[in-house]
Amino acid sequence: MRWMVWLFLFAFVATVSAQELDCTVTVNTDALLSGPDKDNAAGLAKQIQDYVNSYRWTGEDFKGPKIKVTMSIQLLTASNGVFTGQAFIASQRPIYKSSDVSPMIRVIDNSWRFAYAKDQQLNHDEFHFVSLTGFIDYYMNIVLGFDYDSYDPLGGSKFFQKASNIVTQGQNGDYPDGWQPGGSGTYSRYSLAGDALSGKFEEFRKAFFDYEYNGIDMLSTQRDSAQVVIAGALNKIADVVIQSGTRSAFAKVFFDAKYSEIAEALRGYADTSVLQKLSIADQSHQSTYTKYLK
Repeated sequence: MRWMVWLFLFAFVATVSAQELDCTVTVNTDALLSGPDKDNAAGLAKQIQDYVNSYRWTGEDFKGPKIKVTMSIQLLTASNGVFTGQAFIASQRPIYKSSDVSPMIRVIDNSWRFAYAKDQQLNHDEFHFVSLTGFIDYYMNIVLGFDYDSYDPLGGSKFFQKASNIVTQGQNGDYPDGWQPGGSGTYSRYSLAGDALSGKFEEFRKAFFDYEYNGIDMLSTQRDSAQVVIAGALNKIADVVIQSGTRSAFAKVFFDAKYSEIAEALRGYADTSVLQKLSIADQSHQSTYTKYLK
């Protein structure tokens, strides 16, 4: 479905990119003590970047612009080749007939533990879990899941399923940190993949498609009708979140990426009830919605 969408968006595509992702990776080692581990991590950013950008993640003839991804890694400790760190992962996609982009995900993951040796080969293997590449594979599939959902209702399911499979592997790996269920209302890789595949979030994901494809993509050319679609989609999303009664990881990732875009998209929209509802559903960004209500 996605390739058909891009054929519609772009009347002519000169080339087909086998690789779907254009990922920029940075690794900060300032927190590490000087020594072999810190020296060994010097080339890690380039290795991860090459690992992501040289791989064909979907197995499809991927048409259209590559998905822009940013991965900023902060290494916190290192001992005998075992590192702990945190990572910020973000992605975006272009908006139809606009020079602007739409943020897809914004995630800060604070629980990453992995083994790495200098010049270690990073290989793709869906059947053998490695703590370093498993983490990367998980988030690249999350990126693809959100991106595909924005072009086709529930179009990202196969990628969310792959992410869920990696969670299961990670729980049985050498370093299960971050792969286990989190506490109630907390973010975890387990809960994000689980929410994405849960039936109770199916309407959320369908509304996300409507918000993005029939709303944000149309905002620059059909603002009034696009705002109606955006408001309707956000009402459905807010209802799902409020009715679930818990702080969902999937909702957190959505709102952390989208809250500023949402407020701007609804600027000047006469019916402010959707912003009032969002203030309940997304209390972390309540001040932004309240500002636009005024």
